[in-house]
Amino acid sequence: MGYEPGGGMFEKTSGKTLAILFGLAFFGAFMVLQVIWGFPILDLFVKKTVTEDAKIAIKDGKVCIVETSDRTPRRIEDCPYSAGDLVTVTYNEGRAGIESHRPRE
Repeated sequence: MGYEPGGGMFEKTSGKTLAILFGLAFFGAFMVLQVIWGFPILDLFVKKTVTEDAKIAIKDGKVCIVETSDRTPRRIEDCPYSAGDLVTVTYNEGRAGIESHRPRE
């Protein structure tokens, strides 16, 4: 009645099989977290581009600040507009930068 070495479940399994099982367990945990958090990793690959009209809220020198519908203030460098002008801006949702801007048509 003693301890018999060599009777463990993992001792009979090859290293390659253990690596595959660990990889599958890691991938499964990763996918569960993505489902819980609404697939945030997808946002790195799929950008939601938004184009909308916004009013120039502030002009300070050559920099204008517009506030878009998502309530995020965004900067326009070398701004040719005046405070109160309506412009059409294009930006990526969730990011502070503006991809393009033009006077509202």
